[in-house]
Amino acid sequence: MNDAALRTRLDAILLLLATNALLLFGIGLQYAGEITVGVAVLAALVGYGLVRGRRSGALP
Repeated sequence: MNDAALRTRLDAILLLLATNALLLFGIGLQYAGEITVGVAVLAALVGYGLVRGRRSGALP
């Protein structure tokens, strides 16, 4: 499999994962708004910490 075909497949997988996450987030907001916002904020903080840690070299 060449690089272009692999890149196309990875782009399609990423699009499906993002769509799935948005759909679950929307359903979560409809039924349990406060919990969904809390989970989203927690995920954002963890993601920010991972990105910041990799830039500063703190995490292995």
